[in-house]
Amino acid sequence: MNKKKIPALLITAAVCLWTFPLEAAADDLPHLKTSEVTVENDEVLTLDDGQKWYKVNSFEDNNDYVITVNSPSGKEQLLTLSEGEEDDYVWHYYRQTIVPSTYPKISTLSSWRYALVYSDGKLEPQINFSTGSDMYWEHYGSTLRYNIGDASYYLQYDEDSENPFLLTGDEKLASEVSIYTNGDTLERCITGQPAAESYVLQDSGYAAPVFSVETSDVSIDSISWFVDGEKQFCSSLTFKADTLTGRPAGVHHVWCIIEAHDNSGIHYREKSAEAAFVIAKGVLPDSVLTFSDVHEEYRLIGDAIEKVIQKTGGYIPSLIICSGDLINGPTPDTDVALKRYFPQIVSNLGGLDTVFVAGNHDPAQAASIMSAAAGLGGEDTLTADGGLIFNGSSPDVEKNGRNSLSAKGIVVYGINYEAAVHIKDGQRHISYDSVIGDVDSFLKKAAEDYHGELIVISAHSGMHLLGVQPESVNRNDYQLSKWIGENAYNVDMSYELARTINSYAEKYDMDIVYLFGHDHSRYEAELFLTDGDTLISPIKYADSSYGSQPLKFTYAHAGYLSTVIGSAASKFTFFYRDGDKVNFDLMSVSTDDVIHNEVRTKNTFTPSVRTETTTSSATTVAATSNATDSPQTGDDMNVTAIAVPAFIILLLSRKRKGSNI
Repeated sequence: MNKKKIPALLITAAVCLWTFPLEAAADDLPHLKTSEVTVENDEVLTLDDGQKWYKVNSFEDNNDYVITVNSPSGKEQLLTLSEGEEDDYVWHYYRQTIVPSTYPKISTLSSWRYALVYSDGKLEPQINFSTGSDMYWEHYGSTLRYNIGDASYYLQYDEDSENPFLLTGDEKLASEVSIYTNGDTLERCITGQPAAESYVLQDSGYAAPVFSVETSDVSIDSISWFVDGEKQFCSSLTFKADTLTGRPAGVHHVWCIIEAHDNSGIHYREKSAEAAFVIAKGVLPDSVLTFSDVHEEYRLIGDAIEKVIQKTGGYIPSLIICSGDLINGPTPDTDVALKRYFPQIVSNLGGLDTVFVAGNHDPAQAASIMSAAAGLGGEDTLTADGGLIFNGSSPDVEKNGRNSLSAKGIVVYGINYEAAVHIKDGQRHISYDSVIGDVDSFLKKAAEDYHGELIVISAHSGMHLLGVQPESVNRNDYQLSKWIGENAYNVDMSYELARTINSYAEKYDMDIVYLFGHDHSRYEAELFLTDGDTLISPIKYADSSYGSQPLKFTYAHAGYLSTVIGSAASKFTFFYRDGDKVNFDLMSVSTDDVIHNEVRTKNTFTPSVRTETTTSSATTVAATSNATDSPQTGDDMNVTAIAVPAFIILLLSRKRKGSNI
């Protein structure tokens, strides 16, 4: 048999046009066949090209697979695509992910330009296929299952039949199928990702950090640990990283690769998340690193922290806000998000205090669970809609905080995307009508006990009207088309939500910042509007109604940290108090460009009586003093008691590559 000579296409749910020449011989048309293959005792296939393929249980995105099916006589047969004189036995598995969150669940098994599909009860290779519902493959138990809509079909192989490759809805008739791969990832076995417990202070005498990984019930063949890409001399599940002691401020990355097997002959190979280890000179008080739309490029989180350290000369932010679209679509359920995706995010946060807001690709309840688990002054019970997720003056921060001990002047309210989603008569409608009351209640309570805090409203969706808002442009400064996109990007009742926030900012003289993401897939560049600027907001998308109002608060993009969708260009926002103003720096992990804005504050934060503080001197901005243990070291150390010299603030104000002022 010949190995494939034409790369497999990554076929998605599109309608393709293809016709075969009428004169083509039947043998020249693509068709499936089998050939016998020998499997070694350790469940390894060595095929005629010399490559070894290892038995696994499940498909992994963007991996190649060899598929075997047992005939009724018990012989293992290699599933092969034949076209003319060419044969191919390698099937590429592709899971559609960079799509709107509401798209159907799609995966393909394809060879050359053909995808395996269900057709009149048979398994056939085709080019032109379409679907408006779920359509995906999975290795289910010991069967090959094809799911389309609400129906499931199983491969039934009968070598003596005129149509040997049937798809049956009766699992009892399914043939035994095995899958083999030789990719970087075989079967996954990591159940607990390595992560740093906290950041450490440079020159503090911290002990070597310890990283651990957990696995499922497998027999481990090898473990290899790496620090910043350099292989270490450790082969156990727990790794003491002596090489990370005594280093200057910065971010380092620690991960491992595990190879294993189990009693059923399944082979495992998986790379863990790259755990960030953060070394800092101190914490910059009342400072926030925030981003949206990371879309599973989690390594960029540590890169953003590194950029802040470089900018500040060694200091880290007081808080991180992840404001949605942390995962790719279609949206997974809460359990999957908490088990697979959020542990990877946590690994890349380097132990820095973080709260979460859900985007349209994220299960909202998962984000609320993560924010509640942080225990940083949020509401006792966070719903899927969101709510108060951080209060720097809360006793909870005194108890559970690390770097956030220095964020006493920050309060964060999160609006999960799901809070604006309504289903009526089977139609999906996006409106802030049910959000307005909750925001009003929050701001009313905040106003009753206001001490000059910076009130941050972190939402995945914005409130401006794409294309009608004059500042709504792409990265090349071209105005977007009016009403570009759909209701999901021009949210109903945005005008009323903005008016509600405006009323509190004006009546109670509150410093309020509204930060959002989401619009990157409409190719919009980053906005920054503040007190006195005009915000144009949708009232009702269906009738193209909108209103405008002068702002009394700051309205800005959080930045699009991913690199793969629309105008996303690895950007994030870093903002911090500086005397009587707040500096907003839109930064990039891939360049040194900075877009700098300054907003004059209306208030000076004055902590309430119950909050213990350290008085600032004329030359320092003192951080909170609260001793805690350094991560996994046993050393008693103060992780935030390093004062921030005034020259750091001066350094920050001078490091500006660009300015919108």
